Amino acid sequence: MASITTDGSTTAGASVAQTLTNVFEVGTARQLSYGATTANLALTTTCRFITIIAAGGTHVHYQIGVGAQTATSTSHYLAVGQRMTLAVPPNANIAALQGSAAGTLYISELTQ
Repeated sequence: MASITTDGSTTAGASVAQTLTNVFEVGTARQLSYGATTANLALTTTCRFITIIAAGGTHVHYQIGVGAQTATSTSHYLAVGQRMTLAVPPNANIAALQGSAAGTLYISELTQ
């Protein structure tokens, strides 16, 4: 439990439930085929958020950054069927590498 301070009063052991709402518009849809060697894809230069989901094998390793990227077996892990929404830097690229077998990383670019 955390302490919460509001209007100068502190309450120890309180919890807060808050609904966060982000409204995104779906932008460009992309697919990145991944296999035994790393594959790289440039995102739209103005893209700031993406959602990704993997299909094929049991998992995929991915790396996001500016300029061409290389995914390795120690890069970020995403289980097949798991969806993640991520912030990305301007001029981002994403790279993917198979875990157990080849597959496809589905990427939706999002705008606010």
